[in-house]
Formats: sequence, C-alpha cells, structure tokens
Amino acid sequence: MVSKLGMLFDEENIPDFGSIEKSGPREYTLLSADIDKLNHTLTRSVCGSVFNVPSGANAVVVDKPAVWKYHSGSDKWYEVISDV
Repeated sequence: MVSKLGMLFDEENIPDFGSIEKSGPREYTLLSADIDKLNHTLTRSVCGSVFNVPSGANAVVVDKPAVWKYHSGSDKWYEVISDV
C-alpha cells in the first residue's frame, strides 16, 4: 500500500495527483498546471472508498491567484477565487 494525500492506494492503482499536496486537514496546494487534476483525479469517483477530502476543502493554486473548493454532493471542485 502507498499513501498519497492521506489515502492508501494499492501499488498498481495510484492516481497521478501531479503537484497536488495536502497542506492541512482541509487544505491542499497545487501548481496551475495541475488544476485539471482536481476534477479528473482528486474525486470520490476516481479514488473510491479511500477518498477522504471533506466537503468545503480548499485547493490553493500557488503560482496563480486561484482557490478551488470541493463539494461532496456533486463530487466536484469549483473555482471560488481567481485572477480577473
């Protein structure tokens, strides 16, 4: 088993989270190149039963002024702050 972002994955089934890192219990950081990985990789539908991101968690993009927030009901990340 391999631990990624606080979740345990079988060695053959580790999603590619790119630069996404867990920086707190409800916060993640990432580079803008990996924004698409929020909705294509860091979701319950992809990670399955090991998924542990709470609703309302933030993903802060460190190289671009942007923040995304996770909604568990829709299993999607939504941009809430961005450079205009």
